[in-house]
Amino acid sequence: MAGAIFLALEIGETSLERRLAGTLTTLARATRLEDGAADSFSVVIRAPDDLNGLPEPVRRAVRRGGGTVRLEDEFRRFETWRVLVSTARSGAPIMVAVPLDDSEDALELLAGILWTTAICVTALALLIGLATGLLAQRRVARINDTLERLAAGDLAARTGRTRSRDDLDQIARQLDVTAGELERLVGQTRHLSASIAHDLRTPLARLRATLEMLPEGDTRGAALEEAGRLSDIFDTIMRVARIEAAQGTDGFEDVDLNALAAELAEIFGPVVEDAGKSLTVDATHPRTVSADRAMLVQAMANLIQNALAHGGDEVVIMVEGATIGVADTGPGVDPTQYDEILKPMVRLDAARTTEGSGLGLALVRAGADRHGAELVLSGHKPQGFRVLLKFAGL
Repeated sequence: MAGAIFLALEIGETSLERRLAGTLTTLARATRLEDGAADSFSVVIRAPDDLNGLPEPVRRAVRRGGGTVRLEDEFRRFETWRVLVSTARSGAPIMVAVPLDDSEDALELLAGILWTTAICVTALALLIGLATGLLAQRRVARINDTLERLAAGDLAARTGRTRSRDDLDQIARQLDVTAGELERLVGQTRHLSASIAHDLRTPLARLRATLEMLPEGDTRGAALEEAGRLSDIFDTIMRVARIEAAQGTDGFEDVDLNALAAELAEIFGPVVEDAGKSLTVDATHPRTVSADRAMLVQAMANLIQNALAHGGDEVVIMVEGATIGVADTGPGVDPTQYDEILKPMVRLDAARTTEGSGLGLALVRAGADRHGAELVLSGHKPQGFRVLLKFAGL
């Protein structure tokens, strides 16, 4: 816009000069100087050799053949003059000079109008752009917040856009449709898993009752053991489904992590010792968190059992601030497998030689998501594996 204004003013000034030059030439050709100078208040017409009474800058302009002259002092109440040396009607040379103050005032007025208009238009455009940008930013922030909530497991999150006015509204509306479909599919999957587990519990109970009626023997004991393992797997699947389906903070209470760690050590200490291993507590500045105590105990119990089954000779319950978890001194887990071992029913090859269903860490992850806690998997120095629950907002 500034370039356009500069160009318009330059073109306007050039056009004015050309028009003035044409007017002066016409005036010179229509003038006779036989009777001497033909001056008036706002026009000076002289022969080039008759410049008496004219300012020196005007005389120099005549000698140059014409041009624009700016005077330090006013001459006939004007400071800027346009001088032209041309030919009179008789063919004799003639000098014509006219003031340019009115023309310059007109150009200055035009420039003022153009610059004022440009400033107003620019300010208006900036205001409109700012308002549009803030509105778009709010809508993008709403979409981003919805995506973050969906990623955190809140499948009921929606942007709330019902009309499509532009591309952002269309994206938000499509996101809501996708989230609704995702919620439906995940709900069906969870319901199906829980239903299968629930429906199979009755046949398993009947099978167990039938097995118990068989005569004593190794075959009966092994069958009952397998039936018990199947029953435990289905119970775990149902617990995971219930945890994932839970919403809000119903059942939450203040839990002292230091006291919880001590209680877990007291409960599981004898079991770990019977396995020929040690269980210790490492607490540093323990905090109190808001949590479902029973769910947190279940998650920690699964971590201790995993460490007991797959770890080394030492199992450590770790508490640091608002973080609680379990570490062991076993062979550890390849970091590239961290995402895999959190999936339900997934067991690493090395773990398939021991009993287990592959649901322990899946239940821990469900519990972490329920509390909005971050589940951190890492190596334990100098050797081993560590799983921590970092409670958010603390």
